Amino acid sequence: MWRLSLLRRAAAAGGRVNSSGSASLPYRRVLKMLQAEGEGLPAAGGVFEQFRAFYRQVMADKAASERAVKPIEEFCGASEDVEPFALVMMKVLCDLQKMEDLRFLFAQCLLELHSPSIELFNVYLLAISLTDSFNQYEIENVVEVMRARAIHPDVVTRLSLFILYIRLGQDYSVWWPEIREEVLKIAKSGQRGQYPLLEVRLQHCFQTILRLHHDVTMIHECFDLLKLVDQKRISSRLLLPYMLLSANNAAAPPATTVQIVELLEATRKLEDNTSEGASLRVVSEDAETERTNVGSTDPVLNNELTALKLLAKCAKWGDVASAVSVREYLRKHPGIISPTSQPAVSLLFLEAASRGAMLKEALTVLEDEVPETHCQPGPRPKFFLESRKVTLLNADPIMTLARLVAFGEASVEKGLAILEERREAGGEVSHKSLNVLMEAAALLKDEGKAAMVFAAFESLGAVRTSRTFLLLLLSMPDAASSTARIPEVLAEMSDLGIEVSSDFLRGALELAIDAQDVFTAMQMVGYHEKRSISIESKLSIRLMRLLCLVVDVDSVRRLIAALKATESPVDSRTVSLCVATFKKWAIPCDDLKAV
Repeated sequence: MWRLSLLRRAAAAGGRVNSSGSASLPYRRVLKMLQAEGEGLPAAGGVFEQFRAFYRQVMADKAASERAVKPIEEFCGASEDVEPFALVMMKVLCDLQKMEDLRFLFAQCLLELHSPSIELFNVYLLAISLTDSFNQYEIENVVEVMRARAIHPDVVTRLSLFILYIRLGQDYSVWWPEIREEVLKIAKSGQRGQYPLLEVRLQHCFQTILRLHHDVTMIHECFDLLKLVDQKRISSRLLLPYMLLSANNAAAPPATTVQIVELLEATRKLEDNTSEGASLRVVSEDAETERTNVGSTDPVLNNELTALKLLAKCAKWGDVASAVSVREYLRKHPGIISPTSQPAVSLLFLEAASRGAMLKEALTVLEDEVPETHCQPGPRPKFFLESRKVTLLNADPIMTLARLVAFGEASVEKGLAILEERREAGGEVSHKSLNVLMEAAALLKDEGKAAMVFAAFESLGAVRTSRTFLLLLLSMPDAASSTARIPEVLAEMSDLGIEVSSDFLRGALELAIDAQDVFTAMQMVGYHEKRSISIESKLSIRLMRLLCLVVDVDSVRRLIAALKATESPVDSRTVSLCVATFKKWAIPCDDLKAV
């Protein structure tokens, strides 16, 4: 990665040597070895072994003669060759993982060079950052040497120190704005050639903060800098962990993840084309196998749960544009989402459109894509994906849409106008969207708006459901008014041939309990028993306490019998409360038992 930068730097530093013997200089020999195929690196390591033997001989001679010596300079032949040799040899030692030899060479350079360049320090900091063997004292010693020699750090130095301190678990994020501004200035002024290690250090910085820091703003800014400085370094191996992190990080905007997915797709296609072009230049043996292995047809975003979480993030942020992109991507790659999870995609997009105040798009998705089994609010205010046993949203998409109509920028009238326009254009309008408008009227407790939507069913060619009639009751201003209308509504439903659903019975029972209407409540219990529909535990407890309050032992008997007949839970504590109350009034109740 950083070999070419060092080779260019060493060649430039040694360009002043024009003698015929320059090719035999140690750093020149190392350069040639590094450029050679095969055993180039071990051979270059052999040059250091030659230097080490030379160093021992020189130091032995020094002990005998007590003269000042400079082993590297004497080995290289001239003082101007010391730093080029050190640069390329530090690269070799780093690749060979001989860090103690590298540290020794760096220390010897500092002893021999009065004014070493900042690049010597940059290469050293880069080398130790590629290992886990450095510590804070080593970094502070390097900084102290630079300060003592009056060597001013450049942007590469600051990037290196920033990376090292983050890896040591220290927060130096206050440095980042200044580093970013300096890199932007260098990129815009075209001075990148003066900083040969800038690109690789930016890449290392990005990989480090991606792994350790998790500041989404800083990560994205570093990624943008890397794209600006060296687009070629943006590889699929670099992008994939970034995509996964941003998809699962709640603080990362969904638009960022969508951009990464698009960039990753484009990068992988480019890499595949490059690999295919290279393979076609090879001798045609095994050509068919080569072509088969090169192509990569799997989608980048190929995990169902990750895709759904990304779409859920779009929904939470109300980012409709990103949700559209993700949905189009999933349509382009139909194998990502299983058939059982397809409704979740539509509901998550519905949530995004609702939070983005796009009523027309939300109603269109509801009508065209959401199955009838998912078109009414669930029992809990969240979106739970049963197939994956995971909660994708802490909100119900249908209720989010209803709240948009009731309290948001939309209105019931606007919703009706959209549906009428859809009907005139030849589209189908069903109870799915009209019931949502009824939900909004129920939230507002606006009986007039509910009646307006109720009447629109006939004009729009939609069929009313038991949910429609329940919402009509719920839109009335108080529970007593709603309960009084229950017999009338039941009669109308019977005339229209509409089956009384468990949802209607539950809602009607709750209204009767809220209104403290024992007669209607027991009537609803009778409907539950007749249809073998389980009674919710919360409602049975509330009703039993109401019957205890009015001291109606016969109704308690009927309720317990109905609960047992429908295999509904019977709360023993509430039964005990009733028994104690009835005994207080000397009412026979020994037959009242929970089991």
